[in-house]
Amino acid sequence: MDFLAVFETPILVFQVPGTDELNAALAAKLLDERARDPGLHVSNRGSWHSVPDLARRPDPAFRELSDMLGRHFLRATHELAQARGLPQVPPLKLALTAWAMVMDDGHYTLLHDHAAATWSSAYYVDAGDPPPPDLPDAGRLAFVDPRRAAPAVPGLDLFSGALDLPARTGQLVIFPGYLQHFVHPYRGTRPRISIGANAMIQVGPPA
Repeated sequence: MDFLAVFETPILVFQVPGTDELNAALAAKLLDERARDPGLHVSNRGSWHSVPDLARRPDPAFRELSDMLGRHFLRATHELAQARGLPQVPPLKLALTAWAMVMDDGHYTLLHDHAAATWSSAYYVDAGDPPPPDLPDAGRLAFVDPRRAAPAVPGLDLFSGALDLPARTGQLVIFPGYLQHFVHPYRGTRPRISIGANAMIQVGPPA
């Protein structure tokens, strides 16, 4: 018998080391910006959404953030190519867009995707408070099955329709831009600070 697993959706989860100082600097700058700027309303409900220009900011903290994201997006591309058995990956370049999200108690995001991007990501500058015992899904990043329909077998979870991931400070989650996702309502007293990003990958020498 041949068993073929096809059309799988890759999700890569990195715990990025050595980011304590970077996270502290980003948190201070973003909380200060939130106090001065009303932000945007996109898929966010109640939370503060920055202008998506973080990757273009000259400040050293944002430059370090952009470099870290870029390295990991390229690594994700190489890892996926290797998993697909591709013999050689040509030189790659990427265009990066990034924005910040700050959530307080009860804030969440609606179901959405970034279908124009090769990769999307969520990076947790500060994951905030852990979920309360009676709300274990609070603040989790949730992914929805990209298949239009997957028949259910009662009592047997063969084709799971969703995946939830907890938020952890310093964690970077990379996934295809087409994958629909949302964030369960956050419950906590401390702000939860995250960075969203999109990467367009193209073949060619880096700019």
